[in-house]
Amino acid sequence: SYLLDAAEMTAAIEDKVFNGFYYYGIHVESGLVSPDQHEEFLNDGEQHHAELADLLQGIQNGVMFDDGPNPLPNEDSAPAAFDFSTMRPGRIFTMAGEQYRYLENMGSGNHMIIRNEAIRFVSWNAQNGALVTWFDGLSSEVKTMVRPVSFPEADQLPDVADEKMVWDPAYGVRWLPSNFNETEFGAAVNDLTTIASSGSGQAFSLSLADVIRLSGPGKGFPNHMGRVGAKDTWWWMRTSGVDNRGWNMHYGSVAGRLTGGRLKGSSNDSGGLRPALIINQPN
Repeated sequence: SYLLDAAEMTAAIEDKVFNGFYYYGIHVESGLVSPDQHEEFLNDGEQHHAELADLLQGIQNGVMFDDGPNPLPNEDSAPAAFDFSTMRPGRIFTMAGEQYRYLENMGSGNHMIIRNEAIRFVSWNAQNGALVTWFDGLSSEVKTMVRPVSFPEADQLPDVADEKMVWDPAYGVRWLPSNFNETEFGAAVNDLTTIASSGSGQAFSLSLADVIRLSGPGKGFPNHMGRVGAKDTWWWMRTSGVDNRGWNMHYGSVAGRLTGGRLKGSSNDSGGLRPALIINQPN
């Protein structure tokens, strides 16, 4: 393969020698580097870029950003090992046996996170019971950090019809709607998860409004692939569609697209429930 590049001409060259554009190709040879061969590759006598070692380490770790003192994404660690205030939205981390995606800093030490991979074989109708079961299985260290949450009861919200949604083509296929407002969808637009002033910590499913708010560059779901669950799993939102259907996140060839067309009673081994939490670390 070849990398095409363009030479930048100095003013002196343009005035006296050459006035135009000069393109050149760089022949690129590819090769597989095993994780245990990194040192051998870096010390092969060739002159490598100063940041090559960091690049190889980042590829191996699955993260290319500096997230402060936090453990690597696949390094299972105790809650006390994390400094969530330094995490960027979308960062993957593994805590007490569960892998999560960091969604946002909510202020006052509160952080919203979501399980990275969906729990399979959970229907829309079975979400609440499955959330309780999953939460009960978390470590006590994690449970003590979880905050109570508040959002409208399902019977207070209208069903959101998929066919009424107008998708803004500027953002990609079924990425963000351009008409998600109270005039079109009523109280469903304000179905946002917040921290409750009292109560016990709990897991919850994101709403359609939550997902829309958290989608975009620099947010918890920066792009289509960032919205699909790990291992290419689809997942439910708590928002109800019409005709006994529920809103969910697509997977596979249509990964990351929002749809309100899946039957509420359906479940399969390709996806299901994706529990979210709001946590606050003790001082």
